Amino acid sequence: MTQRPRHLVNETLELTDEALPETTVDLELSATRIQERHGEAAGARYRHFVGRAVAAAPDADRDDLLTLAALAAWRSGALAFRTDALRRLDLALAHERTGLPALAAALGLGEGGVAPFAALQLNSRFGWPGLHAPGDLLAVIGGFRGLYGPWLAPPVAALAGDRPGSFLIRTGSAATAEDWLLTADVFGHTLVRLATDEQGNVDAAADARWSAACDTAQGLAETGAAGAVLTVRAYTAQLWTPEERP
Repeated sequence: MTQRPRHLVNETLELTDEALPETTVDLELSATRIQERHGEAAGARYRHFVGRAVAAAPDADRDDLLTLAALAAWRSGALAFRTDALRRLDLALAHERTGLPALAAALGLGEGGVAPFAALQLNSRFGWPGLHAPGDLLAVIGGFRGLYGPWLAPPVAALAGDRPGSFLIRTGSAATAEDWLLTADVFGHTLVRLATDEQGNVDAAADARWSAACDTAQGLAETGAAGAVLTVRAYTAQLWTPEERP
């Protein structure tokens, strides 16, 4: 049975549809763009987090608001905001800007969890205070295209990508193979089909890498980190926390 794609960090969220006040940052416009580009679920999460964060910082200036919006966008699953959000979070904590209650609200954490979260992110894109024990599920990605996913055929092999949090995934048989680049962290992911030539064949240089593809049954570790391992099953790719070493 194919599982619905999800990130486990969102499993216990109880979302509220927050009213977004008029500020020097157009929060309504940003909410619309998050929903258009990342889907209704991400849009709902963004409204929840940014609305609560701004309410916790009534005297926030424009830079503070941009920090809260970036954090809320990242927390909603919009992976493109990760780098800017982390930079802004580090600056806010270092200089005691923006206000801890607002930062916590933007991330959906208690105030005591913000600094530990920032520290965890230094070592793993999948760090989150108290979320998972070793060997626990982090995310389910993919799915059958006829239902809610991108794939016409199930994944058959995977390779670690060049950067932390990235994997190459091959779906289908030799005649119908499609290669995909997955980039993920604890909050969200992107899944992009790689280009093919005019005859519909995968690029030859990339294709050669699949001769070294490993069986993912025991988990394929991401490059340069110990934050997550990937397995493929049915029509999904699944990310897990690494097992503890004996």
